[in-house]
Amino acid sequence: MVLQVFPLLTISLVIYTVLTVTGMGGGGGTAWHEVVVLNLPMYSGDVWRVSWGTLFLTGSIGLLFVELVRATKAGTASITNHLLSFLLFVVALLLFILAPGFGNSTYFVFLAMTFLDPMAGLVVTTVTARRDLAVTDVAKR
Repeated sequence: MVLQVFPLLTISLVIYTVLTVTGMGGGGGTAWHEVVVLNLPMYSGDVWRVSWGTLFLTGSIGLLFVELVRATKAGTASITNHLLSFLLFVVALLLFILAPGFGNSTYFVFLAMTFLDPMAGLVVTTVTARRDLAVTDVAKR
């Protein structure tokens, strides 16, 4: 029950906050999310520079996908999850506006994910409930 209610993007927010506040992962005055982890030469001749921020966003997108799949389940736990996800968005927005180290593009893309999670969840829940009501009305005729 608790795992169904828990917004998974909270994990990403905690990771980002710990790395930003402690200064871990960054070297020489560079923010941790800008540190290049891997240089991958491409067939085109370009070099793809994979940073910790890229890996952070990729993992967060994976968690967002799981959240969207979980949104297809109806019930009290799903509604509670949407409300907690919205609360997570508010906390993430306040960090973006007020806290040093959070006003950058990497965090903004993460902030957009925290907004999409509750909005998509509410839309999916509404559409599912509407479909269930339509099926029930047809069955009563």
